[in-house]
Amino acid sequence: MPPPTSYSRSWPSITPRAPGIIGAAIAVALLLVVGCSSDGVKSPTGTGSVELVAGQRLDAFASIFISKPVSRQLSRVDLIPRFPVLPAGETAALLVVAYDDAGNALDPTQLEVRWRMKDPQAGFITTTGIFRSGFQRGVFTNAIEVTVTQEMAGRLVTLQKLVSVSVIRSLSDLDITRILVLPDAIQVAPGRRLNLLALALDRGGVMVPDAELFWEMLDAEAGVIGKDGRFTSGSTEGSYPAAIRVIARKPETPDQTAMATVSVEIRSLDALDAPSKLALYPQAVSLRPGDTVGFRALALDLRGNLYQEVETSWTLLDPNAGTLDPSGQFLAGTTPGTYPNLIEVTVTAGGVGTPIPLKATATVTVLEPFVALARIQQLLVTPVVIRLEPDESQRLTATVLSRSRGIVTSADVKWAGQAGVVDVTDEGVVTAIGAPGTYLEAVTVKVTAGEGADQVTQTATAAVIILGPLARVEVFPPSAQLGPNQLSWFTFLAYDTNDVRLFNLTASWEVLDEGAGTITKGGLFTAGESQGEYAQVIRVIVTVERPRAGGG
Repeated sequence: MPPPTSYSRSWPSITPRAPGIIGAAIAVALLLVVGCSSDGVKSPTGTGSVELVAGQRLDAFASIFISKPVSRQLSRVDLIPRFPVLPAGETAALLVVAYDDAGNALDPTQLEVRWRMKDPQAGFITTTGIFRSGFQRGVFTNAIEVTVTQEMAGRLVTLQKLVSVSVIRSLSDLDITRILVLPDAIQVAPGRRLNLLALALDRGGVMVPDAELFWEMLDAEAGVIGKDGRFTSGSTEGSYPAAIRVIARKPETPDQTAMATVSVEIRSLDALDAPSKLALYPQAVSLRPGDTVGFRALALDLRGNLYQEVETSWTLLDPNAGTLDPSGQFLAGTTPGTYPNLIEVTVTAGGVGTPIPLKATATVTVLEPFVALARIQQLLVTPVVIRLEPDESQRLTATVLSRSRGIVTSADVKWAGQAGVVDVTDEGVVTAIGAPGTYLEAVTVKVTAGEGADQVTQTATAAVIILGPLARVEVFPPSAQLGPNQLSWFTFLAYDTNDVRLFNLTASWEVLDEGAGTITKGGLFTAGESQGEYAQVIRVIVTVERPRAGGG
């Protein structure tokens, strides 16, 4: 008899939680919560029984073929899931499945598995394969490397596999993606003080307002730094790479951060070159009335090193544009327009023979003020997909963001549900009343904000999956070829009548012929000593628990 065909399958197991995943992301979310059935997302169908009944039971079986011991040499490595798709900041457990040259799964306890991030922007992974995605949206090709090593007959067999990751969380225009530190490399005399400036920037290079900054010294010999970025160099000359670290964080989303480091070189004052160039940052900026920005003047020597022994004076050339204080802090006025070379800074260097003043200017544009800050910019519904059994309920949340990225609390919010499918209250509580199935636009929310010509209305939808009775259970692999006393791990997937994957289940594993071997409660099978074919010998008994509303 030919050995059973080797079978493997991977499936996602992440449920999106972050708000703002709209459009194409809804389809991704449906794949994650419905499952990867080859039939795709089904529309509602009649099922006879429409309830997911607690205590309902269904059995499934797998076969075993026990033959003479094979080489069991490591030949192939697979991962579950093969291509993780996660919202930013979410966590997933990655599982390695290793196979021999006959296609049989190897005992994971006999393998050494090592994980490593190839692209740190994609996230972080632990030594046990627990992966947390980063906060930058996109596809990160070959971001994770897993190395599997097997020892056989005194020699090592090693295979590597690269895993790509997709981060699907929708980022706002003002999410922090990087930090610009001025200067990013310090050349200073011993015992000198200077102020460091850190700017949190979004993916378009625009400064993120109100970002919190946290400064710390990574090398104490380089000096000390205060909470405000005021740095005092140490007394020992030398080079200190990555001596200072700054972390930027958004107060409203503390897990949204970025990091940068600064190198320090301490040299005697007479070894520093005289400044020859003055850089003013920003050189051009657009502000709304009442907005503020801090200008920073940087005196640089011929090699681009920062020169600290300088005196700085600031001049505002047109008072109609706003006000400027002696430290370079500018407050935009109420007169719109572009003001070329509005800010002028003069820097005079100390510690050199004859001081030569250096000048630089910056242009400011004062924009028209917002007429209606409550105008809707974005409407977010959370979650975008919910799973319910008939008559169960879950509350949805609608968040309305204004142009200024604030939350609009005065908006008129109205909820509606698809007739015959769900009931929705004025507070957004959704109750499933229809037949089992997947309803892509079962819930609609409409919000209105502003008055008169400034009034804006937006709508958004959420998908509802109504769970049906347990209809199908599959065991993976459906058959396995093993040598005596070898191991194979079995698992199962369960679906309702519409091929929607069910999760709130308990499973009991058993071997119907004790000569075939034994199996644990978790599905780990150990083959017996007797060779032969054992058809349908492994049984899993799957029982429905009481489902949670919106669970998955």
